[in-house]
Amino acid sequence: MDAHAGSGDDGPVKLVRVFESLDPVRGLLVRGLLEAEGLDVLAKGEGLGPYRTGPVILFVPEDASDRARELIAAAEDGSLALAPDEEPSSDSFDRLAVERSAD
Repeated sequence: MDAHAGSGDDGPVKLVRVFESLDPVRGLLVRGLLEAEGLDVLAKGEGLGPYRTGPVILFVPEDASDRARELIAAAEDGSLALAPDEEPSSDSFDRLAVERSAD
């Protein structure tokens, strides 16, 4: 199922469903992965409040759907990982600190 979002700078943006899960925690994790990679994500079906319920359906702009599917597949098969000698970037930690302080 595809969806149409509002107009972007270049006209209408077509959204494509790239992920669906009955597990709301898994949905939030995948959403975070995609957003951390700089992809715009629209989540549908997230419950509000302390008891989140599924299903969670994630949509991305059509031009980012291939990259989103690659990331999801890599995360699910375990191939998305840091190399043994690779360190997480300090930028990701700085961004997390800013987001937490805004809450």
